[in-house]
Amino acid sequence: MAPTPFEHGLALAWSDGALSRDGAIMLETLQKQLGLSDSERAEQEQLWLADISKNERRSFGDGDQILREWLEGLNDRQSLEPVTRSMGRAALDVGLSKSAWSEAFRFADGLGLGEELANGIWLEEEAEPLDGWPPALDPLAIILGLVIALPQVSSKQDFELADGSAFVVIRNQDAKSAPLSWMPDLVPVENENCAWGWKNGATPTTEAPDGDLVYCNSVLLAWIRRLITMRHQRGESSLDGLPDGLQVMPSSTEIERKEDTLNLSMIVDLGENGLVRPWASVTIGESIEVGSAPEGLAPNWVKIHDALGNVLVHALETLPRQLLQASGTNSNLKSVRIEEGWIVHDLDS
Repeated sequence: MAPTPFEHGLALAWSDGALSRDGAIMLETLQKQLGLSDSERAEQEQLWLADISKNERRSFGDGDQILREWLEGLNDRQSLEPVTRSMGRAALDVGLSKSAWSEAFRFADGLGLGEELANGIWLEEEAEPLDGWPPALDPLAIILGLVIALPQVSSKQDFELADGSAFVVIRNQDAKSAPLSWMPDLVPVENENCAWGWKNGATPTTEAPDGDLVYCNSVLLAWIRRLITMRHQRGESSLDGLPDGLQVMPSSTEIERKEDTLNLSMIVDLGENGLVRPWASVTIGESIEVGSAPEGLAPNWVKIHDALGNVLVHALETLPRQLLQASGTNSNLKSVRIEEGWIVHDLDS
């Protein structure tokens, strides 16, 4: 088990077998920085001191000076947040196990950076490629398995374009398709443009329409299922506003199109009260807008309706950005529309 941030500080302070006066003062400072109560600190301190004789690795460095430098580094929140997101993104390139994720999130959350790490790992926010990290984040880099030569962290593995139909097409001279760690079943395919298709060789029911960036409804559906599954794995509620004890089934998610409207529905397990399939819709025009909940709906169900609508909006906003980022394209999204079973975006030149 990796140490908590406070345990890491303890190990630095006790690295020579005794706690110096400066070390004690710095531990007080660390406690305040981490927002630990006296009882939380006491619990961690007692457990760590009880294990000190076992000679397990409880730190990633030693010395009061290193502790001092680490504390100073933790003050620079403005630079730590984007780097933490980038470290999360890089962790996917080297492989991230469930246990490593759990330990990394525990450490980052102790520093107040848990949300940034999660956003980088699950690509819910943009993250720049990793080209280094400050010493304050060395422990997190070790937990994530990033303590290897940085060129290896950032480099893309060689791959071959697959035969198959395109479900995503980016018509931009700078766009290059590459494997997607966040959606491994969507693979780069042979195409005159940058394109991805499903690993199982599926064929879309209609041809890809004209547009700078187009993707099929099945890709949007897979992205939504991925987002909900990742919330599960992070121990979060599947949907904001979902009452305690209710579970969403990501595999049951469906999308239907009616003219310029997309309807999203999924099965919710109410336990003893059985299964239901709530839905919500968004209209895609000059902007993406969530439709109103049906009149007479109970307040709890209005929350679920709105949460479903927000998930769909979030997916429509983040998926195209992730595809552009994966392709190495710096263009910005200008407009969006629906054409049969496809979402079509125009990009700035």
